[in-house]
Amino acid sequence: MKILAIDDERYALQMLVETLHKVKPDAEIVAFRRASQFLEYEEKDTFDAAFLDIRIGKMSGIQVAIELKKASPHCNIVFVTSYSEYAFAAIQMRPSGYIMKPYTEEDIRNEFDNFRYLPEPEKKESGKLKVRTFGNFRVFGNEDAPLKFSRTISKEIFAYLIDQCGYPVTSKEIAADVLEVEDFDRPTSKKVSQYVSDLIKDLESAGFHNVIIKQNRQIQVNKEAVDCDLYDLFAGDAAAMNSYHGEYMIDYSWAEISDSADRIKSL
Repeated sequence: MKILAIDDERYALQMLVETLHKVKPDAEIVAFRRASQFLEYEEKDTFDAAFLDIRIGKMSGIQVAIELKKASPHCNIVFVTSYSEYAFAAIQMRPSGYIMKPYTEEDIRNEFDNFRYLPEPEKKESGKLKVRTFGNFRVFGNEDAPLKFSRTISKEIFAYLIDQCGYPVTSKEIAADVLEVEDFDRPTSKKVSQYVSDLIKDLESAGFHNVIIKQNRQIQVNKEAVDCDLYDLFAGDAAAMNSYHGEYMIDYSWAEISDSADRIKSL
């Protein structure tokens, strides 16, 4: 996300930029103290949002908004000001929001949550296995085709590994949590090993060779090799937040009480 911030008061601009960084730490923020600096800026069409003071010298924030809208019609404009008398004129611009100074971090965060236009999500890296955990557990391979698993239990084990968020687990833990077998004997150990082996074969047959990591008798998912809504949610991704509607891996009973499920509820 790319954000424009303009305020002619040095301290006010510094505070605004710091607050925006807290709310959107991954965003690119372009800050100016003068409207002329904005007018000289060549990439006006690249902004997703703009936080503008109303009075910024000879040119008002409303005039800046008019110029910005010409270049970027879907830019979310939020006026940040100490002057309530400009509210009516600002509303004619159909802005995304209007904040009175002094504001809080929560005020800024609330504006992002209620943007008029949702910024386009960044394109994911190609070559990653797509995993969706909200609602039913789904896995998609190349060209978003549903991935076929040779065993239903192998797919469930994969869901369990995804739920573990890259933490290594043992065959005994898989047997207890997924198979619900407490007596981890030799036959059970062989079964789990076969299920995991079949899972890896299914993934490799689909062209995904680095998704599962096995070492020192432990198994884990390679988080860098998957495009997963759960991981995006934990990273604070807005699109992932919006796609979650209270259901997580509803296919599996163990998912209801998992650490990831508890973490989702705490967000």
